Amino acid sequence: MTDSHRSQLQVTRLPGQAGLRVIGDVDLSTRDTWRSALDSALPSVAPALLDLSDLSFIDARGTAMLVAAAQHRTAEAPLTLLRPPAVLRRMLTLLYPAEPVKFVIEELEAS
Repeated sequence: MTDSHRSQLQVTRLPGQAGLRVIGDVDLSTRDTWRSALDSALPSVAPALLDLSDLSFIDARGTAMLVAAAQHRTAEAPLTLLRPPAVLRRMLTLLYPAEPVKFVIEELEAS
């Protein structure tokens, strides 16, 4: 894979709240960025928001990392996924059908 074809991932903190805006792809070439973002920017003791409206792609390993991050949360501190892409929804359904994941999925525009 040449540099011009490498995936891009941009993760920024959401102003005024615990959460992240994710733009681009989560795959082998961006996995370290994804892991760091999930580990450092999403406190497990407070509700957090992941704005995934501009996430283009996420692979199975990236999905597993997201599920693992959600597993450490309490019912009082859910992880809200804002407009997750269809590929993520399909992977969650196929790979984690019986997993008690602490996600809230919203389709509304972020305010």
